[in-house]
Amino acid sequence: MRIFSLVTLVCSVTAALGTRPAKTVPLKWGVLAFPRFVGLDIYGPLEILNIVSFNTPNMTLSIIAETMDNVPAHITNPTSGALTWVKPTYTIDQDPPLDVLLIPGGPGSRIAYNNTKIIDYVKRTYPKLKYILSTCTGAQILAKAGVLDQKRATTAKFAWAEMVASGPKVKWVPCARWVVDGNIWTSSGVTAGAKCFGITVEWT
Repeated sequence: MRIFSLVTLVCSVTAALGTRPAKTVPLKWGVLAFPRFVGLDIYGPLEILNIVSFNTPNMTLSIIAETMDNVPAHITNPTSGALTWVKPTYTIDQDPPLDVLLIPGGPGSRIAYNNTKIIDYVKRTYPKLKYILSTCTGAQILAKAGVLDQKRATTAKFAWAEMVASGPKVKWVPCARWVVDGNIWTSSGVTAGAKCFGITVEWT
């Protein structure tokens, strides 16, 4: 069902963008990767951008991580190890120029929440962005960086109490698949995140 929803979303975004000038789409997109992210939080948006790039050949995509080592996705089977990885194109110290930054969720967001280097990267990068997005528990990274202070936002419902506690200055919205406040887009779980990302692409 999730794969079908993603395919439908990609098709609808592609159709919408086919009648719009490529210059309306932000050109420099980035994804923040950290160990134990949820795969679909990144892979779904990457596929949307892959489709959009057909109409926007000068689009760039950066995968930013703490180091240039491959970043493992969330491990569902501890005995087998991670089955998928992403390869960074930049480190957080290199500060690639971006228009849009996506922050995924997953168990690793709890670790990233306490990683000073990652939080500092988000803090200094946000003022230079046109848009910033989070999926699922990635919102707690935005909250820790102060990006969500006095902003409306949503996050994973299965970890709602934990997420709310991690961002006491945030105006959390419990009954929403995604929330937009200015140039900040936050979403709930995997499918809501993919849908939110697709709408962001179409909106911009």
